[in-house]
Amino acid sequence: MKELIFLEPVVKKLIWGKEYWTVSAHESGDCLVKGGTFDGMHLSEVWRDHKEVFGVETEGEFPFIVKVIDARDPLSIQVHPDDEYANENENGAPGKTECWYVMDCDRDGSIIIGHNAKSRKEAEEMIAENRWDDFLREIPVKKGDFYQITPGTVHAIKQNTMIMEIQKNSDVTYRLYDYNRVRDGVARQLHVDKSLDVMMIPHKDADCYTNKVPGKLVSCRYYDVDRYDISGVRDFEKRDSFMIISVLDGEGGIDGRKIKAGESFIVSGGYGDFSIFGRLSIMVTRLPELYGGLEAGGTKMVCALGYADGTIIDQISFPTATPDESIPKIIDYFKGKDISALGIGSFGPVDVDPDSETYGTILDSPKLPWQHYPIKKVLEEALHVPIKIDSDVNGSCLGEMTFGCAKDLDNVGYVTVGTGIGAGMAVNGQLVHGMGHPEFGHILVSKLPGDDYSGKCPFHPTCFESLASGPAIEGRWGKKAADLSDRCEVWEMEADYIAQGLMAMVLTISPRKIILGGGVMHQLQLFPMIRKKLSEKLAGYIHTKELDDMDEYVVPASLSDDQGIMGAVQLGVLAGIESKANPVKAYYG
Repeated sequence: MKELIFLEPVVKKLIWGKEYWTVSAHESGDCLVKGGTFDGMHLSEVWRDHKEVFGVETEGEFPFIVKVIDARDPLSIQVHPDDEYANENENGAPGKTECWYVMDCDRDGSIIIGHNAKSRKEAEEMIAENRWDDFLREIPVKKGDFYQITPGTVHAIKQNTMIMEIQKNSDVTYRLYDYNRVRDGVARQLHVDKSLDVMMIPHKDADCYTNKVPGKLVSCRYYDVDRYDISGVRDFEKRDSFMIISVLDGEGGIDGRKIKAGESFIVSGGYGDFSIFGRLSIMVTRLPELYGGLEAGGTKMVCALGYADGTIIDQISFPTATPDESIPKIIDYFKGKDISALGIGSFGPVDVDPDSETYGTILDSPKLPWQHYPIKKVLEEALHVPIKIDSDVNGSCLGEMTFGCAKDLDNVGYVTVGTGIGAGMAVNGQLVHGMGHPEFGHILVSKLPGDDYSGKCPFHPTCFESLASGPAIEGRWGKKAADLSDRCEVWEMEADYIAQGLMAMVLTISPRKIILGGGVMHQLQLFPMIRKKLSEKLAGYIHTKELDDMDEYVVPASLSDDQGIMGAVQLGVLAGIESKANPVKAYYG
């Protein structure tokens, strides 16, 4: 159905200023449609009775609330619960995730995001003693700033600030502090105990996607939000599902209708191609896209569904068998799940060159049934979605860089020590590729005196993998690594070989952090030994602030062994982005 739905904002006068609910079907503020086919109807009625408008299933509540918050005075210090806590404690209500775009503020404006307590006990003490200056994190803010406020984040908008807020359809807010204000002679209700229950302790900085993806402000499991600056005309392509367009600044028009700052409207699903003209900045809110991730390991296959923010909503795993056995299971899992794209992190070697005729083909793998198997092509033809493939360890590196302990670092090394040894590497923010992907497990290391083990690798008897992988440990000592935890000599030797490998990485790509994953690295006693030996081998040749703090330089994988599948889903996100930029190449290599 082709329809532009303009709405009459619900205006709320509050103790600190005004809120304008510009798009809402919530019972606390249900907007009326003005003009068009549904003139005079509440948005909740249109959502309930006219699903053809939205291009999606309209069971349940309308998914978003869009507000303009005009704060004359500071808002209360508050925190929102997640879905689980709200469902249990607020009569089945959903939790609340929101994002803020700063439309205007004072030159020296600020907002509150986060706190300084290191434990619940410390938070309780600071709150009880009214040590708000010590407790709260107040940060400077300027027009155009954007913040994602996840559940558990202590936050507040300060005075003389105007915010465009996109949020889940929820009105659950816990007030932690309200400056001792009263209304009609009565102090406003506080929710200190519930706030402490849901508060993120210690605080993690608010996520912001600005500048990571062109136009993208944030993408999470509840919404996708993009920003566009228009000077002249911008064309938008047809989408099956609806979108909300909010004007941040300036004015212009769409299909003969004038639009101006502070206004939001709905473009119906199936509206067709359209153009917006004028000099204006807009924010576009959509339902989030679902992505698939496949971690194709030598031992097991992991299939998952997730969102661009790293949320995994479902996953399965099964042993890696032959293509004839494994591929139908993979297709069956993803078929009908309505994923926008698929990312694959695969055992190798695998062709990762998008310009190659055999892009996405597993090459001369020691897993003979998979040799020269075109896994990307087969899955594309079955699922009809864009696919991006990389090595499994590059996928793990991407997972840690996007969501884990290497977040926002540009140069990173990820090494897995398990059945084999491999490394994913990123330089200047890009995963390392050349003729292929890195084969770090096959760098040569110096065999230690007294080590009479002949090596596991048939190609390179003294390579890193040959002497330090899980099978090498078992071959040398006659037991699996997990059964040798109390044997100091085992881990002294293992730490030395790993330190040799890491030294080569330090001297070649200069990573700002090295992350160690894989089954062998579950032996946590290895980490202090590796750090010590790496420092000794570098012998003071390089001096950097990173190397001065080895405890933070060589670290365990941080995503509970999900870094590989989270990286695979993120490859799917990148596949989706690339398909929109170059649809033919993204689909067919």
